[in-house]
Amino acid sequence: MPRAPRSSLTDHCFPAFYACYLLKSVRTPRATATYIGSTPSPPRRIRQHNGEISQGAWKTKHNRPWIMQMIVHGFPSKLAALQFEWAWQHPHISRHLRDNDGNAMFTSSGGRIKYLNANVKVARSMVSSHPYNTWPLSVRLFTDEAEKAWTKSGKDAAMPPLPPGLIVTTELEGVDGKSGKTGSGRTGPIDVMDSRFTDEHLRKASTVLSPGRRLRCSICRENIAHDDPLATALCPADACRAVSHLACLSRRFLEEQPSSSSDIIPRGGTCAECQTYVLWGDVIRGCYRRHKGGATPEDEPDEVHSPEMSCEEEELEVPNFPEAVIPPRAKGLGGARSAAGNTVSSFSTEARRASHAHTQRGQFGIDAMSSYDEESEDDLPWSQNHTRPKPTS
Repeated sequence: MPRAPRSSLTDHCFPAFYACYLLKSVRTPRATATYIGSTPSPPRRIRQHNGEISQGAWKTKHNRPWIMQMIVHGFPSKLAALQFEWAWQHPHISRHLRDNDGNAMFTSSGGRIKYLNANVKVARSMVSSHPYNTWPLSVRLFTDEAEKAWTKSGKDAAMPPLPPGLIVTTELEGVDGKSGKTGSGRTGPIDVMDSRFTDEHLRKASTVLSPGRRLRCSICRENIAHDDPLATALCPADACRAVSHLACLSRRFLEEQPSSSSDIIPRGGTCAECQTYVLWGDVIRGCYRRHKGGATPEDEPDEVHSPEMSCEEEELEVPNFPEAVIPPRAKGLGGARSAAGNTVSSFSTEARRASHAHTQRGQFGIDAMSSYDEESEDDLPWSQNHTRPKPTS
């Protein structure tokens, strides 16, 4: 089958919502089984896991019911979410979770991190580690148990500090608003359409970027053309109307942050006008919301029919492929590219573009996102015979 055409920056879609989540079984008072997955709709996904609606994950069938403990969301692409999910499932072999000597930061028993406290600790470490700390991620904790585990993990002397601008909220009403506990005041399920940000940003853009209005960059003070929303930054702070060239804003943010190996992708910076710290990822999200005229939801992938297995049974051996190069659930991709320099999403590519770095269309395969399904490594070619394939040279 021929490969699908690769996407460019213009036809990429910054998803309305995509989250990685952590479940814990409550089948018995002493149950400890956990499950990590990803989805564009956590309220719908927990119903699938609990068998309330069809297409639930087959690995979780035998430990129902489940409670969603926490989610990490704000991913700049579906592919980014799948890579985060895989690293969260396999922190002991993730190349991004290494200490200064190159040793794994986390060890596992039987190839898995099994318990809730350990999984929460891994998630906290990940959002503070490159490249995940350059993404506009947020964390929501839905149970007292998850909140305690998050707080406890933060007291570990080896835990890196949370990146600036990361939002962590506790919402004890649960992902669907039905836990019966008082939390943030939400009475229904979480919003998976990014309605607040999108509506406010488009409303502001309709005024600030209206045709015929003269635009001047808040940084270089030169005029800005109206013809390319992917080259124009509008400050995402609610009350700010600052506009700038995306390239100028990228340089400003990079000059503010300490130099590092990832200095082509800023975490964020202060707006030249309102002096608010804003995330680079939120700036890019606004660019794509304006480019598409709104938020575009991702479809829930169809369920893959596989032989039944309890999530407490031993998992398959996974080859040591870097997750930023080959997401482990690739299906129908016609072979994976192994160039370690390839970018993983248009989020990082857009930063390169704004910094005047040369970007070729083939450096990232955004269209490949739709070729991955929802479950972990269920469709891997080695998942049927439980044998390890020979690594590519």
